[in-house]
Amino acid sequence: MFFHMISYLKSFFAPPSAEMLAIAELEESKRRLLEAYSYTEEAECRVRCYSDRIDRLTQYLHTSTKSSK
Repeated sequence: MFFHMISYLKSFFAPPSAEMLAIAELEESKRRLLEAYSYTEEAECRVRCYSDRIDRLTQYLHTSTKSSK
């Protein structure tokens, strides 16, 4: 029983296996990919917003310059 307890405690201080490191790296990569997708969605929304604003302001300026002539 004492041997099992010592082995159990040693397992907390042993360096992780290559497989455990690979699993952790894979999970981190998945989180970062999800984060990158979120940033991409945000950027696409900003592009649409500015494009719509440019269209609206351009239309406004065409309309206002015709009416001022």
